[in-house]
Amino acid sequence: MIKSTLNRIKNFNRFEWVLSVLILLIVTDLIILLDIGLLKQTLPFIFFTVVPGLLLVNALKMHKMDFLKKIVLSVGLSISLLIFTGFVLNLLYPYLSKPLAMEPLLLALNLEVIIFTLLDYHRSGQSFSMERIFNFQLNYPGKLVSPLLFPLLFPVLAIMGTYLMNNYLNNIILMVLLLSIPLYLVVIFYFKDRLNPLTFPLSLWLIGMGILLMHGLTSSHIMGRDVHAEYYCFQLTLSNLHWDINTYYNPYNACLDITILPTMYQVLTGMAGEYIFKLYFSLIGSFIPLVLYLVSRKYFKTEYAFFAGLLFVFQLFFINLTGAVRQEIAILFFFLAVMILFDSYLEKMVQRKFLFLIFIFSLIMSHYTTSYVALGLTVPILLLPFVKGVIKERKLNFKNFDLILLYLLFLAVWFMIYAKVQFNAAGDVVAATAGIAGGASGGAGGGRDALVLSVLGIGLKSLPNTISAIVNDAVFLMMGIGLFAIFRDHKKWRKILDDEFIVGILLSITLLAMFVILPGVSFFYGADRLFFQLLIFTAPLFIIGVIKFSNIIKKPQWKPAIFLVLLISMFMVGTHLQYHLTGTPYSAEYDSTGSIRGENFIFDQEVIAAQWLNQYSDPNQKIYADSIGGSRLMLGNISIYRPSGINFETNKTLPGYIFLGYVGTRQGNVYETLDVIGDWSSFNYLFQDKSRIYDNYYAEVYQ
Repeated sequence: MIKSTLNRIKNFNRFEWVLSVLILLIVTDLIILLDIGLLKQTLPFIFFTVVPGLLLVNALKMHKMDFLKKIVLSVGLSISLLIFTGFVLNLLYPYLSKPLAMEPLLLALNLEVIIFTLLDYHRSGQSFSMERIFNFQLNYPGKLVSPLLFPLLFPVLAIMGTYLMNNYLNNIILMVLLLSIPLYLVVIFYFKDRLNPLTFPLSLWLIGMGILLMHGLTSSHIMGRDVHAEYYCFQLTLSNLHWDINTYYNPYNACLDITILPTMYQVLTGMAGEYIFKLYFSLIGSFIPLVLYLVSRKYFKTEYAFFAGLLFVFQLFFINLTGAVRQEIAILFFFLAVMILFDSYLEKMVQRKFLFLIFIFSLIMSHYTTSYVALGLTVPILLLPFVKGVIKERKLNFKNFDLILLYLLFLAVWFMIYAKVQFNAAGDVVAATAGIAGGASGGAGGGRDALVLSVLGIGLKSLPNTISAIVNDAVFLMMGIGLFAIFRDHKKWRKILDDEFIVGILLSITLLAMFVILPGVSFFYGADRLFFQLLIFTAPLFIIGVIKFSNIIKKPQWKPAIFLVLLISMFMVGTHLQYHLTGTPYSAEYDSTGSIRGENFIFDQEVIAAQWLNQYSDPNQKIYADSIGGSRLMLGNISIYRPSGINFETNKTLPGYIFLGYVGTRQGNVYETLDVIGDWSSFNYLFQDKSRIYDNYYAEVYQ
């Protein structure tokens, strides 16, 4: 029956295709309007995150493009269209008092889908074929099916494991997940010649999804550092159903992917706000490794592109990706822009310019720092034909100048009119960085990020920390060997890699070197964030480095083993398994104690205490808390301006309220900073002349 249904769909004519899309749109609308429970939380999210982009891809007549590229483009374009649609609706304020409410939002999106559907119908003409849209093959005779299906377990194990850990502090299923991923990698490379070609991209997607869900679904509340301010900005937009930078004049509030985008998802699906960040953005984030895989696959064999994707997935920043949502969406747009830039199929097509600009504009509206880095990488790449024309051919080649002009124009308009606060923040960072670089460095590590220092072997505090540094340094060594190989055999690699891609590699290495050499640069923007973004260009260096290293030691047959050892080691340190195996609790996901769990895991009762405080406290008085208390207070709908950190270096009592969360009330611990944990008993003077006015076992409030 399933086979006959698929064959029927495969034989749709263009009228049946258009009719099916419109029927699905009507069903989605009815589910939204009738508020049909679980269906409302799933179908509208899937429909508006995939279908509009797919229709646009079809309308652009990119039928010969690889189906996997169509999928990631569909997701990226759909999210971009949501952001642009929400932004345009928002411009109707004050003519519409609530421009992001259900009625205008649903009307605009329906109109958008209908237009793209009719455009698709018109442009496809009599040559329409469903096989041109869904141009992939499932049946490969003689190939193994079980390795293709097995990774479907990873997201399931993540969901079941987090439920068991959240409610019963039992990590057995999460341990099974974390052990099954490396074992699966070993198995598929043992049988790599018998694999279905879809195994590599599908397993990469599902491994990434499983890891993101493991982190995202831990606790009933959002986890991370940046995400609490991001969620606060989303709440401001949602409460007004209108985005206004002046409600909280901060660079975060100018990022539309954490203000308008989640508001639209909440209005359409009715999903609880925190689970939009925890679940929806986990699912969206799982597509990012596929983009890197596709870029790498242009230059390397499929299994090598898979290795490049795994290097990205096993980064700690990826595992914690839902803790910095504005950068997650921005990275998706940046990677898609790079993919479009280097796609051979689109090289001489006008669609290339259109898609590149769409993703770059979306990136600019999503995250300021990621867009600055993208600017420094993409503009020199776009200028390369001009430079080569002047140097080699002694003539002016203005190819890409239209792209550069529109790119810079939109950047200027956005930052000068709508997001000036982000531009000002960037200027402050540049000035502060120059001040640090020009002043005293404070020793070998002065002004540098702790991660940069650990890579240099400075500040290592334990055996697990040392293991992490060794593994990361081994990966950096392979990248260094890869860079050396490109310089040494430049004629060979210029035939394999595009000149523009090599420029991207060199610019990326230059940026990373600045983070190591210049004090202060990594202090204001984490080195892990930059490294993560640059992997679209530097992951191929890792591939080249391992290939070159195996040749240097005259063991080319060891390449798969070297890749697996390094990547499984990266997976181990990314998930903190080396801490777990040495008896140190260091994971927020599968350990029930430890500093990371204490910082990130938020109990419902802590939020309830914050909500009580918001309702019954004097709004004119400050609420004092340690370094992790602010995240609990903001989830209780307390204004971001009220919570205040405690200066533990001054021996003074505090006016106003003092809030203690779970680690303070039950463990007696106080986070003096996010990295320094003390004992509340050392600060008894803070509670002089104060009484406990609220206590629910998990949290206490003093006045």
